[in-house]
Amino acid sequence: MSQRSYFRDDPDPENDRLEREDFAKRTVCALGEIRRQSKSSVAGLIAPWGAGKSTTLEMIVEGLEQHDAEPWVVVDLNPWLYSDVESLQLGFFVSLREALPRGKKWGKKRERVGNFFTAISPMGKVNGLVGIDASSALESIGERIAGDVSANALRKKAEEVLGEVDSPILFVMDDLDRLTPEELLMVFKLVRLVGRLPNVYYLLAYDEKTLLDLIQQTSVASGNRARAREYMEKIIQVRFDVPDLRPTQKAHLVESAISELLATYAIDLSKDEEQSFGVAYRSCLRHYLTTPRSINRYFAQVDAFYDSLNREVKFADFALLTFIRTFEPGVYKNLTGAWRDELLGESVEVIWPSKKESVSDREARWQAMLSEAGVTLANIPGIYKVLSSLFPKLRGDGTSNSLRHGAGSGIGNRDYFDRYFSFGVPGDDISDVAMRQMVDAIDQTADNASLDVVRAALTSDTRRTCRKLLKLMSGKSNASASLLPVLAEVYADADYELFTIDGNTRALIEELALIAMAEITDSRIDEVVNSTGSLPHGAILLSIVLSSSRSSEVAINPAFHSSTAAVLEERVSSLFPQSLENVSTHDFRHVYHWRITAGKDATDSRLKQALVDGQWTALDFAARSVSVSTSGNSESLSDVQFDLLEEVIGLDYFYDALQSQMDADVLPPQRHYYEDTIENRRIMALGQLKQRRDRDRA
Repeated sequence: MSQRSYFRDDPDPENDRLEREDFAKRTVCALGEIRRQSKSSVAGLIAPWGAGKSTTLEMIVEGLEQHDAEPWVVVDLNPWLYSDVESLQLGFFVSLREALPRGKKWGKKRERVGNFFTAISPMGKVNGLVGIDASSALESIGERIAGDVSANALRKKAEEVLGEVDSPILFVMDDLDRLTPEELLMVFKLVRLVGRLPNVYYLLAYDEKTLLDLIQQTSVASGNRARAREYMEKIIQVRFDVPDLRPTQKAHLVESAISELLATYAIDLSKDEEQSFGVAYRSCLRHYLTTPRSINRYFAQVDAFYDSLNREVKFADFALLTFIRTFEPGVYKNLTGAWRDELLGESVEVIWPSKKESVSDREARWQAMLSEAGVTLANIPGIYKVLSSLFPKLRGDGTSNSLRHGAGSGIGNRDYFDRYFSFGVPGDDISDVAMRQMVDAIDQTADNASLDVVRAALTSDTRRTCRKLLKLMSGKSNASASLLPVLAEVYADADYELFTIDGNTRALIEELALIAMAEITDSRIDEVVNSTGSLPHGAILLSIVLSSSRSSEVAINPAFHSSTAAVLEERVSSLFPQSLENVSTHDFRHVYHWRITAGKDATDSRLKQALVDGQWTALDFAARSVSVSTSGNSESLSDVQFDLLEEVIGLDYFYDALQSQMDADVLPPQRHYYEDTIENRRIMALGQLKQRRDRDRA
């Protein structure tokens, strides 16, 4: 957390960055003019909550007390400190009496003022006074008061005494906007009651909107805003409105706060992040960050929670989400609730829309949702723009959350979304920092412990871990060499998915393997291919990646082709002495990949020889050529690969070799019906070959 005191809410006159001192000086001069023109007056220091009203008030008081030419006696009376109306009234009177000069000649005079206060005060109710014990003083005064002296007569004597005061008394009252309606009316009643006493002045500090709300609740206004304002105007004779922050001042406060946070956490914002935050500030944030308190409150939240996510998320996205959490909690709650799937592109409506939604229709729908979440009408467009900047899916242009489509570690990436709301890396995730350190350790020292952790992560959370590693493999030759066999291990257990919103597992492994193969140095290619190819799915993975690399911008060393072809040839050669009846579907796949990698000119002559020499029978070769349709871990037989049969030895070979079996009663094959067994493969092969033969001859 930074050293800046964002959480401080006390007056801070020593750090005046908003020209409040100049305003305070002008106010002191104005109060001096009021003093010369009026025996008593009530002024209001007016500013919204958090605008620096208390700081400004402290500057004014300091200026009045240091004004040697025309000194004031300042009485600081905070009505919010009293527990009830009666205590407030007593505290008011006692504070004024205690402000009078002391000394022998003032003894009787102070008593006259006290007599007037006692005549109009509730006796004995002093328990609520904070820091003042007025009971004994008032009681002793009361004992000396003549019972039939009227309050008016006592008031006149008090006025005579106060008229002799050399330094006028200024009552300073802050936090009026924290009172209850009843307490506020009592303060105003006291001000009006004593307001005509000479040399007694008042400076009331408050947020005008809040005070009008309070007065509106009383019988004085009976819910009428105009009447509440009229009542206020009768009380307050002079207004001192603290200037609102100018746009340049707000921008300076925001920029300085961001700059300090960036320096504290050693963050280097990208140009995209700078632009994203700048647009969000101009279109939305500046309408909320209108006072020093609101700005400090906002950046205090960022400062309090970012440390645990430093280098794990995008700072700009975290700052904008924190803004929503701080100022629009209704919107924040919905981000992880009802809106999550759509924002991440995971809702059924996004994946399979019943009809195409126009940009204007989507914006109108979301503006209605924001209204239901409690956003005011004026702020809805700005909040919608902030959400659109955070979630590409909301703009309609977020076609992918992979690194290659630029989402990175933003909140719109499902791999990182939960981090922003957990204020840390969730237990089922691995820190990016930790992953980077482990890849570095694998690359630099072949650290097996780190390799085991990465292997476990790839096994338990293949998609997310692959996407993380895609960012880290550049320039990591040794790590790539160590990880390629691990990818082959994981590939063996990966599901075949026809569709997934989170990315096809096998496709992600293949993409990562492609990046890894491009990084491996020439001297280690044979070593890595042999160690990878020795695994059940290793040679197949290498072949698939090499095949896909032909249409990729990623360059693979040609040595990978020859080395992988050699491994595949060795695997296929081990199948020649075996009956294909006993060869598994997985093992026979190596035949296809050998042909793809080594080339048909190098492979088909040996395959043909195996058929001609009788090592493999025509029926079982055709049966093994039936493709398999896979969904998840479920497999079913599909189509004979006639191209393979034709290219290796010709279809006529199979028509002749299997004529008697095809002429017998062969059941019509049913695709995607049979399980993958050698018996079912023979049924599919004979049935489809018969159909093809009859069609060819017709």
